[in-house]
Amino acid sequence: QDIIFDPNILTIGTGMEEHNNYGVDFINATREIKRLCPGSKISGGVSNLAFSFRGNEPVRRAFHSAFLYHACKAGMDMGIVNAAQVEEDVYEKIDKELLEYVEDVLLNKCSNATERMLEFAATLDPKSKPTALRKKGAEAGAAAGGGKADAKAWRNQPVGKRLEHALVKGIDEFCIADTEECRVGGDYPGPLQIIEGPLMDGMNVVGDLFGAGKMFLPQVIKSARVMKKSVGHLIPFMEEERLPDGGPRAG
Repeated sequence: QDIIFDPNILTIGTGMEEHNNYGVDFINATREIKRLCPGSKISGGVSNLAFSFRGNEPVRRAFHSAFLYHACKAGMDMGIVNAAQVEEDVYEKIDKELLEYVEDVLLNKCSNATERMLEFAATLDPKSKPTALRKKGAEAGAAAGGGKADAKAWRNQPVGKRLEHALVKGIDEFCIADTEECRVGGDYPGPLQIIEGPLMDGMNVVGDLFGAGKMFLPQVIKSARVMKKSVGHLIPFMEEERLPDGGPRAG
């Protein structure tokens, strides 16, 4: 009865498939520990759970509330939490639409749960509360609608700006073609300058947005995948440049 187990509560909703079941894993582990070690206590640091959505208060707090509801039912006894928010964010009072999106991610109900959560989170006032949810104003909605109409307008920009935009938005559809256009277009002396130029420009914007709480972890991971894909295309050409004659490798 004096033993307290502290299973890891790891971040979910990162955009990485292998993280999708972390919430369910903790709940199942809690239930199993209670079965094997009756009388023991279970604790955990809850704030890690929804780190992916830092900066969006209603989403993070709804995740914490829903997680505590399910984990406590499984046998969790205590946790490191914001006590005032726990009292305020009673599970039964969480906005029902928000709760549905949250539990799809938390309980790993569908493969596209994180993408759906991201889309819904973008419509919310990030300073509202999960029990008194506010959507962004009509002006923001109109702007979003205009954005949809011009979804491909960025393709008319110079290729360097297209690469930067693709990184910020996590769009990998055109990144190989745009990277190759940069390589053969003559504006960059070599592959390294493409990496140090438009690719790093895009990642710097991603870093600034994430630091300001205006971008979520799943979006950052999508941006990193675009970066990896573009750099992967350039690596063979960088290796060729290292050869003594600068020519293609033998065999």
